[in-house]
Amino acid sequence: MSFAEIILRIGAAIGGWLIFLGLCLTLSVLPQADCDPSSDELWRGTLLFAFVGGIGLLFVGRGIEWSRSIRWFALPAAGFAVYAAIGITPALISTSIGGEPLCAIARPTGASLEGFEASTLERAWPVVQLAVLAFGVVQAIRYWRAAQKRNAEPES
Repeated sequence: MSFAEIILRIGAAIGGWLIFLGLCLTLSVLPQADCDPSSDELWRGTLLFAFVGGIGLLFVGRGIEWSRSIRWFALPAAGFAVYAAIGITPALISTSIGGEPLCAIARPTGASLEGFEASTLERAWPVVQLAVLAFGVVQAIRYWRAAQKRNAEPES
């Protein structure tokens, strides 16, 4: 393997972790956002960001061979993913199952939520976000296990 390929794989892994951390931080502060129940722009934007975060997690897998060096990115990523998932779980229950608009978990802009029902996008939003967050936790566990395995092997 050439030096350039090693640098690209490590860079892709670090970049993937940073993108995923950005997604986790965005989802963590989402309940504090102003929300208009007649618009789904906020939910479309974060759904697109979840897609980008999922691609970033695929890039994270490219650097698993060097997990000993970059495993410390996995620790805050897993913590923020769990924290964001705790904030999204009420949306799964109220929106995906109950049919309420997603603005019920955010801060509505003074508008009443009466008469608004969750769209298909709003019903799918918590499921997609939780799936991407779970994939991030799985990748973090893979990094720590690979790093522990490499630490147990004697260096030659």
